Amino acid sequence: MTIKEISEALNVSISTVSKALNDASDIAEETKTRIIEYASEVGYHLRTKSKVQRRICAMYERVDSDTRNNVLSHVISSFTDIAIANNYEVMIDYVVSKPEDFNLNDYLLQNNFCAAFIVGMNYKSRIFKQVKNTSVPLVLLDNRISDVPLISSVSSENTSAIVHAIKYLTKRGHKKIGFLMGETDSQVSAERLAGYIFGLARAGIEYNHDYIYHGDFTKSSGEEAAVFFAETDVTAVISCSDIMAMGLIDGFKACEKSVPDDISVIGFDDLNLLKFTSYDLTTMKQDFNRLGEQAFMQIEDMLEGRTSQQVMLECKLIERGTVKTIG
Repeated sequence: MTIKEISEALNVSISTVSKALNDASDIAEETKTRIIEYASEVGYHLRTKSKVQRRICAMYERVDSDTRNNVLSHVISSFTDIAIANNYEVMIDYVVSKPEDFNLNDYLLQNNFCAAFIVGMNYKSRIFKQVKNTSVPLVLLDNRISDVPLISSVSSENTSAIVHAIKYLTKRGHKKIGFLMGETDSQVSAERLAGYIFGLARAGIEYNHDYIYHGDFTKSSGEEAAVFFAETDVTAVISCSDIMAMGLIDGFKACEKSVPDDISVIGFDDLNLLKFTSYDLTTMKQDFNRLGEQAFMQIEDMLEGRTSQQVMLECKLIERGTVKTIG
């Protein structure tokens, strides 16, 4: 019996089970008791670890005004919570702060890290090729590298999520659907673009490259994209991120286009900050908590000699007020 199996049996999160078994204070006593009693019934025994027996590095590619870091910070927070609850030390660091001759593997070994969680990496990253030579277990967020025993990955089902978004739009009468990409050198963008192309094909809609705008996951690129799409005949636009979708909505307003009356918009992420805005954005929700939890579980598995895996989590459509039925 594993923590994951206990969480599934009791319909609670992995981090909740972990906190209960480690007697954390930020969990309801009733929930803690229920989990501990069930774990005892099924014969689960919590491994005894010294406080900070192992060290994990959570490595960002960079930290800047790129608003995709809103996504990354949510995942890192979840990852850190469950790691600390299991008596690991987590240190957060950034590739951008390292010298030009930085070597990831040497850095991890010299600083006694038993594993690392790498987020925000793309094809142009200085460490993209280095990760294949790792001597310690790595988990990559949104990047999959095959046939390397010490590398696991966690990501959302990016392709199928966009296919679902297109199906949702076509059911509401939309046939001229634009697509706002993120960075062209990111695996996430490539997978979501593939979902756009595949989704159109499944809907019997001809692909039109003039309906695609290349952004960079920032709000300003969404505002620029709005000027582009306002000159087309699209009735809806799918954005690769919520932040760019917010920029789209603001940009359309500046172009005297109303959302959703003139153009419908779907985002991607379901960021917490949406609760504090008036965008009322329909979006594809990523489960940031589960992504972080699964990253930690993959590290634990590899440290215990289990095979590395590529874990992909489903996204959920959150209907709000930025899509209009037409026709």
